[in-house]
Amino acid sequence: MGIFRRKRPAAVAREVVRDHTYDDAILDIAAEEMDAGHLRAATTVLAECRDEPEVRALRAEVLGEHAIGHADELLELAKANSDPDLWLLAGTAFIREAWAIRGSGRADTVGKDRFKVFFGTLRKAVGPLHEAAKLLPHDAVPWSQLQTAGLGLQVDRDQKDEVWREIVARCPSLYPAHWTRLQILASKWGGSAEEMMAFAQGSVDAAPLGDPVVAMLPLAHFEIFLEQFEDAVQARSAFKIATLKMRYFSRVRDEIAEAADKWEAKPGKAHPRSLQAHNLFAAAFALADDAPRARKHLLGMRDHVHDVPWSYVAYLADDLEKEYSELANKYLDA
Repeated sequence: MGIFRRKRPAAVAREVVRDHTYDDAILDIAAEEMDAGHLRAATTVLAECRDEPEVRALRAEVLGEHAIGHADELLELAKANSDPDLWLLAGTAFIREAWAIRGSGRADTVGKDRFKVFFGTLRKAVGPLHEAAKLLPHDAVPWSQLQTAGLGLQVDRDQKDEVWREIVARCPSLYPAHWTRLQILASKWGGSAEEMMAFAQGSVDAAPLGDPVVAMLPLAHFEIFLEQFEDAVQARSAFKIATLKMRYFSRVRDEIAEAADKWEAKPGKAHPRSLQAHNLFAAAFALADDAPRARKHLLGMRDHVHDVPWSYVAYLADDLEKEYSELANKYLDA
């Protein structure tokens, strides 16, 4: 099986930034304060963006990650207060703790005991998030987090659809909520490629000009790409892997380009998820060998690498940064 040991061209290693695809200096300070055991900055930065759902969703997500291991403490603090930000943070922290327990692999790689702890931890998120939603009825973010919890808890489709309606009623284009909804509709979570793609295309059609939520289209294509890529790996076919990388995104380049054009049609205020969206478009156009568009979005992401889609493209998880560097160097004069 020497074909799987072939040498690849050496890539110039880029100075990659991982796990930080956002620009929010105040959030970074609050996260550092949380790591040092101080909570006030976290609740302050959440409180100041109650009317900015995209900013609030990002901050809750990042701060929830930094609160892993402290969700029970946050819950006790929330019970002693009527602060919606504490309830939101506690619920989000339970979700982040649960997914840290589960890991990112497919279900068949997770043991029975670990699943039991995962479900138990995830259920703890539901009550705090409902309390946060009750205290701030206009806030879409608790509902967005409930959608994530529902995905992991494998609640029935009617419940998932009900939560989605609550989100859309409050913020029709909330980026992370669309991301999770797309996962819910993907075949790996019990949906279908057809339903997922219809949702992605509908998200593009409904998106306001200048909104990066149009990146749901390349995301949906990467989900389909990943399934085919895994099949090729299972078949141990270097030819199928190479062919897939060369041809898949070339075939769908035009519709992805239309989505990218809609995002760029109305430059305006920076969006909290712009770097994530640039990652999706950069990878799609690089694999399609659309040099001008690939370069534009690679410059837009500024070497801030999001695991999706690059982990979908890399043959091995440890190859992620090398895979990114090889593609980026092809279009950027490194």
